[in-house]
Amino acid sequence: MSTLAKKSSLVFYGIGSISPAITGNLLGAPIFFYYNNVLGLEAWLVSLALALALVVDGITDPLLGYASDYTRSRFGRRHPYIYASILPGSICYFFLIMADFGSSQIALFFQLLVLIGLLRLAWTFYQVPREALGAEISKDYTQRTQLHGISSFFGWIGGAGIAYATSAYFLGDSYSNVSGYHELAYWGSGLILIAGTVFALGTHREIPNLERPQERPPVTVHGIVEEILGTLNHKSWLMLFFSGVVFSIFIGLTSGLGFYFNSYFWDWKPSDVAIFAIIDLTAALVISAMAGPLSARFDKKRLAIGLFIIAIGVGPILLILRLADLWWGLNILPENGEKFGALWWVMMFHSLIAASVGVLAWILVASMTADVVEDSQRKTGKRSEGLFFAGPHLIQKAISGVGLMIKGMILTLIGFSATASEAEKIASMQDLAVVIVVLSLTLPMVSLYLLSRYEINRSQHESNLGFLGYNSTEEPDGD
Repeated sequence: MSTLAKKSSLVFYGIGSISPAITGNLLGAPIFFYYNNVLGLEAWLVSLALALALVVDGITDPLLGYASDYTRSRFGRRHPYIYASILPGSICYFFLIMADFGSSQIALFFQLLVLIGLLRLAWTFYQVPREALGAEISKDYTQRTQLHGISSFFGWIGGAGIAYATSAYFLGDSYSNVSGYHELAYWGSGLILIAGTVFALGTHREIPNLERPQERPPVTVHGIVEEILGTLNHKSWLMLFFSGVVFSIFIGLTSGLGFYFNSYFWDWKPSDVAIFAIIDLTAALVISAMAGPLSARFDKKRLAIGLFIIAIGVGPILLILRLADLWWGLNILPENGEKFGALWWVMMFHSLIAASVGVLAWILVASMTADVVEDSQRKTGKRSEGLFFAGPHLIQKAISGVGLMIKGMILTLIGFSATASEAEKIASMQDLAVVIVVLSLTLPMVSLYLLSRYEINRSQHESNLGFLGYNSTEEPDGD
């Protein structure tokens, strides 16, 4: 059996990342700011709704991954779930913005909780099987990194593209432009539907070449739990898993704050910094194309660790410098000013470097996770792509949900309330910046240490492929 995939299959798989990227963009800064600062739902209630939905989503992820590993159908193990998810996911995205349960705090809370819960459930049925599918399409050490590089390529087109359109055209001069969010609902849901359908149909022809479930799952709950725990008891996977747990706390605490800092710390309008998304996209496209060649030359783990070290240093540097200016009367950074002013160029360059480093690092981590599949298969006799890619989500999303709740409390404690005055909101941003700097310098370092304990290298992976009979490195016939 060939370890390499057709080039067109890599492209169709990559197109599939557009839909979750568009969804992920909404669930980052826009949705938190929209419900908090536009619709008026208090920050701690926004955090609570997002956290509850995330915890439930984390539970369904490994269950769906496990189920898809054992699914037998004419459409294979993964595609039945993917097809079932696309239309519901698009509809839920639309109504998350457009629905109107009422203007009271309780009505807004349940509107957010119900709709984001349904959206996350729909995309569990899409993304978990899709991630598992990637490990089946290609088993080659280098091409896997290329696969995830192409996926990142299209993901950035979707995520950065919708982010640019949101800031430059939909929102324009204000992050509180309600009609702009409504335009986002129309465009985002439509693009999700189109990209998801293209991905599903484009990879459909690969179904006969994909892995088959080797046996029926255990018939008892105890047997299922025992098998899941036995499969996931893999050192390299556990290191990636716990690294993700720590990083999920960081993401939960810090994600979605870009709109707040742009509005009240840097004094930007959405249209001022819209181009940053395109700059980041350009960097991501270049880096994604380089992922395969770089993994062919360097060990994945060492390269990923080096990139994460750079990312930790680069990430909070602008907040640190601005705080130094404010506290000690320095003038390290230029004053907040107009678009294309000195500060604008500094922030644009910072965004470019941060995006370039982060993109390549996460491509490598995704490829490293895929390499665990064959190492486990050699030891257990089972291929568990769905479980390995979905398993981390259970704890990581639960922990990230805790981070979201803490973020809402932090915003409340520093004095940022939906009913606060503009002056009070601006004053609270300095305290928020301090919190983010501390988190940015501590939690990622712990995550990085755990990542360094990963053990699978190129020679071990190639030995696993040989042992399992995946010996052919010739590209399959076709395009």
